[in-house]
Amino acid sequence: MTKIVSAEDRRFFEENGYVVLRHWVSAEDAQQINQEFHKLWMDLIREGTIVQEEDRPLESVFPRLRDYHFTRPEIAGLILSDDMFAAAEALLGEPALAISTSYYFKGPGTRGLPAHQDNYSVGAAPKTTCSLWTCLSASQPRNGGLYVVPGSHKLGLLEPEPIEESEAEYGEKLSLPEGYEKLPLETNPGDVVALHGNLVHGSYANVTKNRFRQAHVTHFTGTSAERVALNHHALLDRSGSKVRRRLNVRPKAGNPTLKKAVWSGVGGSKPWEGSQDVE
Repeated sequence: MTKIVSAEDRRFFEENGYVVLRHWVSAEDAQQINQEFHKLWMDLIREGTIVQEEDRPLESVFPRLRDYHFTRPEIAGLILSDDMFAAAEALLGEPALAISTSYYFKGPGTRGLPAHQDNYSVGAAPKTTCSLWTCLSASQPRNGGLYVVPGSHKLGLLEPEPIEESEAEYGEKLSLPEGYEKLPLETNPGDVVALHGNLVHGSYANVTKNRFRQAHVTHFTGTSAERVALNHHALLDRSGSKVRRRLNVRPKAGNPTLKKAVWSGVGGSKPWEGSQDVE
């Protein structure tokens, strides 16, 4: 039976820009998702797609794995389930289209992802996105857990600033608006954090010695979307059929004053592209 997002969860999401759906994914499915991505990771190691880098030996061996739902049916069946579409559709208020997927190992020593908004890079317009971040191993601030800035989705899209790459973080970041604060989240395997496309959020560095923080995120938009910057020619509906939308050539939701940022990671469609991550 497909799960149902409660009216209380929807109200919380609308007010705060995020909601944690506890135990949305079964423990068995969470374990199976990890297993399938570990199989994929071994294949990528064997074929030489993943190569260790001297300056970041562990982080480079465990990169983000992007958009393998296109080429691995066993992965697509788990991460694009009816329950995941049901959550996205309840929070978007309309039928959903899956845009892109990413798996994170977040190994020990992996840097944090600075404060950002997902739709700044995804570029769904004229509305926005809903990202479903599935916890696949216990997640707290020390091992690289998520933080959110409640209510920041009401500010619209903000322009980030490039930052100097360091041992703690990389990419671009948003300064927190006055009156807004970070809220650390703690989640367990099977919990799903739903994130409004304009919500400011990020993740902490993993400062542990031996704990991974495994997670998977799928970015959704509604069928009313007219333009999308990512995978605009290969969006997927609930049945698994491909749906096309126009390419958003101004991917910051049509705002010409904001510059383009692109994604990074090992991907099933465009590996090792760009510098900006989204989580």
